[in-house]
Amino acid sequence: MRKIGSILFIFIFLTGCSVLKKGNKSNAEISVDLEKNSLEDKLEKQNLTNKSFFIQKADIEVYTDNEKQSFSASIKFVVPDTFLISLRSKSGIEAARIFISKDTLLINDRINRKLYYGKPEYLSGRYGFSASLLPVILGDFIKDNKEEKVNTNCLEGKLDFDQFIKGIKIRYTVDCKRGKIILVTQEGSLKAIDNKVRYSDFIRQGDILIPAKIQINNTESMTNINIRFKKIESPWKGSIGFIPGNKYELIELR
Repeated sequence: MRKIGSILFIFIFLTGCSVLKKGNKSNAEISVDLEKNSLEDKLEKQNLTNKSFFIQKADIEVYTDNEKQSFSASIKFVVPDTFLISLRSKSGIEAARIFISKDTLLINDRINRKLYYGKPEYLSGRYGFSASLLPVILGDFIKDNKEEKVNTNCLEGKLDFDQFIKGIKIRYTVDCKRGKIILVTQEGSLKAIDNKVRYSDFIRQGDILIPAKIQINNTESMTNINIRFKKIESPWKGSIGFIPGNKYELIELR
């Protein structure tokens, strides 16, 4: 289960046709007028999960203690809430396939021939991170249910504001010129920052910006994760299917 825990940790800190290309990264921007338009609306319109997409390749490096692990991944998403993630070793061998929807969590451990199954709430209970926050890891904005308007007074081109999502406090840092989130922090107990996610190397695709590089730091476990998206198809018109492994051991996640 330790191996699956590592895979889940990576997954939690991930998730016209276009391909990410070199050259347009550092100065990609979209003009934003925060005084005349709602900041929340601007952020939501740039969400990658507004449409189905297929991240065909993502390189992942995980640093914990003095150990480094390298993976490659593909991520399929079908609106409104279904993900399928495949994690492969650098040699191309699929280690795990993870399916998650509003009410289902399935994990094929292909190395040990085990199928884990349960509810998405398992992620929150086991790792303290709700499945509904997965789009945030991809750089998307999710607002809370409150009707309060966000303060749009930028300071040195940046704006910080807090949101509570499923009981979890999230602080967004927004680049006011781009109208895009560049940093997300999550506080743990005693107001200590447990998780920090940075977004950079933005690529402009039509009317939205997509972070090609994501850096995650978890202070509690002393784990750092670097993710770089190599190729993205969005919008994507495919479908998602999950085929359980034949004669795999079934293990319920509780």
